[in-house]
Amino acid sequence: MSTGIPPHIPPERVVEFDRFNAPQLQSCPHQQVSALFERSPDLFYTTGDRGHWVVGRAALARDMLRQPDKFSSDPVHNPANARHPPTLPNQCDPPLHTGLRRIINPFFSPAGIQHLEDDVRALAVRLIEAVLSQGHCEFVSQVAQVFPVELFMRMAKAPLDDREMLIAKVARFTRAPQIADRLAALNELGDYLQVLIAEREAAPGTDLISLVVQAQVEGRPLTADEKRGMVTLLFLGGLDTVTAMLSFIMAYLGQHPEQWQRLVQAPALIDHAIEELMRVHGVAGTERGVTRDMVYAGVSFKAGDRLVFPAHIYGLDPQMVEDPLRVDFDRPVSNHLVFGAGPHRCVGSHLARLEIKVFLQEWASRVPVFSVDAQGDLPTRGGLVWSPEAVPLVWPAGPASTSVGQAAP
Repeated sequence: MSTGIPPHIPPERVVEFDRFNAPQLQSCPHQQVSALFERSPDLFYTTGDRGHWVVGRAALARDMLRQPDKFSSDPVHNPANARHPPTLPNQCDPPLHTGLRRIINPFFSPAGIQHLEDDVRALAVRLIEAVLSQGHCEFVSQVAQVFPVELFMRMAKAPLDDREMLIAKVARFTRAPQIADRLAALNELGDYLQVLIAEREAAPGTDLISLVVQAQVEGRPLTADEKRGMVTLLFLGGLDTVTAMLSFIMAYLGQHPEQWQRLVQAPALIDHAIEELMRVHGVAGTERGVTRDMVYAGVSFKAGDRLVFPAHIYGLDPQMVEDPLRVDFDRPVSNHLVFGAGPHRCVGSHLARLEIKVFLQEWASRVPVFSVDAQGDLPTRGGLVWSPEAVPLVWPAGPASTSVGQAAP
């Protein structure tokens, strides 16, 4: 539903863009949305999705995201993004944000995820070999919605049989155009997770949920809302974002065989190449609320103004990257903002990199040639998280090759 334009918004800064329903999101969203933003003011206002500002430039976004005193994550400054309980720690500011994030940082630090590599590799091998002899697969449903999701559910010790049900709830929250539908899905997810939280409170273990429910912040135990909010956010991230990112990357590589051949012939290049592949395939953005009336970057803001940061496309900002649509594995790594910036930078970035790297290594060792089995552009979905609807892949069926890493049989 559209809303009126507030009186402090100058007409020249109004651009229509609905982040759930815009036509640019239906295929090639990164290129199409980037092209729209290139024709738009760096900061513009849209009436889509209940009305909000859009920060269209990477440098502006980085600066604003580093100033939570002006541009806050707390829904008190952005009532349109309020949830109960809030998803934490992304809906609070320092110092509480710092304390809550400190709880989960060790689990997702480079040292914390190092012991996961063998499990990540074994799961990648199992999923690839399950489809290998077929010579084809629908990558999103058969691989991408299983690989990072199953790994995360093991980390949380959640029942694997509930995977498809949880994916559906998360997809409703991230992609349903109506806010009522999104909040209903979030409440359903929270109710499900509350059962797991109660189980861990009664019998804690070493899993991710137990880590949260046993933690303290600012010298006190977490409240019930803080526990539920933190566990809910962890599941939102763990069940969707890497799935979407890996699906976009595989679609790109299947459509660009010359790029894939470089990685097959030089697997050591994969580590560097994934930064470039992620740069052009961002999947998630964020929101903030303006804390007080102010002028920033020549724009007059009012307290309570809503700000949306589409980090999905900041890696394609020509002010940050030369010739940004060109995927160049020899390009120096850019500060692409795919994982955000400032104190709220995505805590799962190291795990995401590990999962994508390991998967591409194992796919390269088994599927040296593959392509997207579709004519034209693949349909995609917008929303809080962008994703291809389906990625049909095809390759010459044959015996599996030797793994490039240590994998379980």
